[in-house]
Amino acid sequence: MCHGLLVVGDCYTHLDNRLAFLCSRMLHRRFLAIAAVSASVIAGASLVRPATAAQTLDCWMNDSKQTCQVKPWGNGGFEISFSGSAIYRFVPAGPPTTDNRRMRDEQGRIWLMSGHHSFTLSEQNGDGNRIAVSNVKSRPAAAVDHQAHSKVKLSGHGQPTVTLYAKPNYGAAIAGMGVSGETLDKLACTSNSQGTWCRVGYPGQSGRVLWVNRDSLIFLGDGE
Repeated sequence: MCHGLLVVGDCYTHLDNRLAFLCSRMLHRRFLAIAAVSASVIAGASLVRPATAAQTLDCWMNDSKQTCQVKPWGNGGFEISFSGSAIYRFVPAGPPTTDNRRMRDEQGRIWLMSGHHSFTLSEQNGDGNRIAVSNVKSRPAAAVDHQAHSKVKLSGHGQPTVTLYAKPNYGAAIAGMGVSGETLDKLACTSNSQGTWCRVGYPGQSGRVLWVNRDSLIFLGDGE
């Protein structure tokens, strides 16, 4: 019998045509098997993942800006852990692409993912949620003497509204939506693991409890 590449010459020299044909078929099948393995390795290498190690980044769940940690999870998938306590896990549900790649979460819902290092995920059924992840961590806000300011201006960073919370926590109930650019009274500020928060109030509505993260506030002097 013929085994391997080293005896191909002997096959064709000493064996009859039938055995030579069988030997050639064996070598051809070996070549196809090696090519198939190589193709699968190349295809696997092209799979785009948004994270190859745990990273802490700026993220948005719909209009709520938070920080989140993104890390690999499952078979080619990844996990997003939001500072507001929500956790989402995704695995590929379609071929690799940087535009509208189909991803499936743990509940079986389909999301479309676009981007690479910075990316978005849009839920295709259910509540229609949208997740955005930036590849750059925002710089910490400059230190501010909060006690020296009694007025603040809401900043939506390009969005028309700012979320107001019932407690200084992204996981708290939403108490209302403020309009970006409007000026409110600053009543008190506190800090926790999710940053600095300030309680704000509308003139004449001192009974309402409204908290805003420092990232969405511009501190004003009394004369502004």
